[in-house]
Amino acid sequence: HSKEEVDTILSDLEKAKYKVVDVKKGERKRNPAPPFTTSTLQQDASRKLNFALKKTMSVAQTLYEGVKLPEIGDTGLITYMRTDSTRISDEARAAAKEHIINVYGESYYENRFYKTKSEAQDAHEAIRPSHIELTPESIKDSLTPDQYKLYRLIYNRFMASQMASAIYDTVTVSIDGNEYNFKANGQTMKFKGYMTLYVENEEKEEFEKIPELTIGEEVKKEEIEAKQSFTEPPARYTEASLVKTLEEKGIGRPSTYAPTITTILLRRYIEKVQKQLMPTDLGRVVNKLLIENFGDVINVEFTAQIE
Repeated sequence: HSKEEVDTILSDLEKAKYKVVDVKKGERKRNPAPPFTTSTLQQDASRKLNFALKKTMSVAQTLYEGVKLPEIGDTGLITYMRTDSTRISDEARAAAKEHIINVYGESYYENRFYKTKSEAQDAHEAIRPSHIELTPESIKDSLTPDQYKLYRLIYNRFMASQMASAIYDTVTVSIDGNEYNFKANGQTMKFKGYMTLYVENEEKEEFEKIPELTIGEEVKKEEIEAKQSFTEPPARYTEASLVKTLEEKGIGRPSTYAPTITTILLRRYIEKVQKQLMPTDLGRVVNKLLIENFGDVINVEFTAQIE
């Protein structure tokens, strides 16, 4: 609660002897994400490729309409890109199985089904490559750099969705020092599984590798750090996080996420500063007027119900 309290603990720790009191070993599995829907494609392309929503949709449209490939001609490369379903066809499932087993081996394949959200309309399949045999590398020369990046993202996410889990060896160590207890967690990858192809942003965190320790073993203190932290306000929306929120609250359809955000940018109600979306003075005034005069219409629940 105070600096004095911290100082007392620090001086106790300076003269403490440190001993390993518990070592727990285990295994942890990490499962792949489902194939893309419109909103997850927009979020991932924003995070990984730095594409604006509008750009993602226009590049996806060209992949869907078709690209001229040598000896094949005009070929549609992805399924319809406005969808809220994670369902995939039996043919695509079978083709993915064959490809994964041929390229990576039997142990990398797992037949997976994903549950589509209850409010989804499920009119179209998930976004996936139309022809599994057309790998991103094999047609790279026929694509623009942006088409290649987006196609590779869609292709790898779909293939990963039908692959085995990644497996980690985990270890949790408990260390006592002068009545104080410290814990350390570590993990090392044992089997890459789907991560051979596709890693989600939040999966990139680095884990400490903890050396082999046994119960009763003495360890030595390198340094002790005291930190004061403060509660941070929530981060401003990015295009990706705003799409996620719209979807969670049931506002809009896969076809309207990008146009909605593009419209409020064009009307200068918001502006983009680096990746963050900030309300402008005009936006604040318009919002205030609308809420004061049309509060029963300008609200999240009403919009979601109308949808």
